[in-house]
Amino acid sequence: MEIKKDVDYGTTIALWGPCPDRFLSQGYCKDTNFEQKIEQIAKIEDIKGVDLYGDWDVSMENVHEVKKVLHDYHLKTFIVTANVNSLPEFGRGSVTSPVPQSRALGWEKVKEAIDMAKILDSDMIDLWFGQDGYDYSFQTDYQWGWKRIIQTIKDAAQYAKQKGIKIALEYKPREPRTHIYTATAAKMLFAAEQAGADNVGILIDTGHAYTAGENISESAAICKLAGDKLFYVHVNDNYKVWDDDMMVGSVHPFEMVEFLYWLEKTDYQGPIVLDMFPFREQPLKAAQESIAFIKQIKGLLEKIDEEEIKQLFESQDATEAMKFLRKRIIR
Repeated sequence: MEIKKDVDYGTTIALWGPCPDRFLSQGYCKDTNFEQKIEQIAKIEDIKGVDLYGDWDVSMENVHEVKKVLHDYHLKTFIVTANVNSLPEFGRGSVTSPVPQSRALGWEKVKEAIDMAKILDSDMIDLWFGQDGYDYSFQTDYQWGWKRIIQTIKDAAQYAKQKGIKIALEYKPREPRTHIYTATAAKMLFAAEQAGADNVGILIDTGHAYTAGENISESAAICKLAGDKLFYVHVNDNYKVWDDDMMVGSVHPFEMVEFLYWLEKTDYQGPIVLDMFPFREQPLKAAQESIAFIKQIKGLLEKIDEEEIKQLFESQDATEAMKFLRKRIIR
């Protein structure tokens, strides 16, 4: 099959940090400053850009300094994530908080991400409503919460469109809340449809999709059917019970093979971005190995006749599908 040769790879900045957990809050390796992280990232030739998280990596106070550092190392800003998750004011939600001041702050953080993306010459922000959800029965009015989410997306789309910015809606079923409203691809597509804006699409994080019990390839396929709504992709791996953010293909190699096939089949135009948390691994090696895995699989897919896959789909014969994977992918 024909494979796009010019795919851009990217990385989150968190991959290059100390990777703390709740048992070791200082993390498992020495932290470095922003420029030192960028210096390490720039060592990987395939990586062309980075994800920046609002208030963690970039703020309105340092945005021009961050832009200069990225320029010096020939890296782009692929996306800016709105910080509606990592402030104490958002403990009971951001735009769905019962506290009016927290809701107002959440909206300000969304606008701030859009403004920073414009300054950084990025054309996209990431909206992940990780604190907007609930933990117990009868804790919240679900309809009220969803109305708030949809209205925020509508308002963000209108504000962003004036600046030439697109909005990628990222989903995840749990953590930090036990239930996050925006939990699945289908729910996010519903939100995007309700927003009714052509600059709103979906961000598939493969690890988040796994923990949601999704088939990541099917999620990519329905985004295509919904009108080319797959805007952005994060790749990592886990055991489907928690967002472990492991190296790409380390647990579910066949699922990743199929996902890379469907990214090609649906003509996905965005970058493939590493969103991993190598707690005990060396970040540079973890990133290099993950990109090497993706490139090798894409190389194998390139040698496959599309007619062969078409026949698999028409027969729906699981044994033939297994034979295909054994002969074509396991080398």
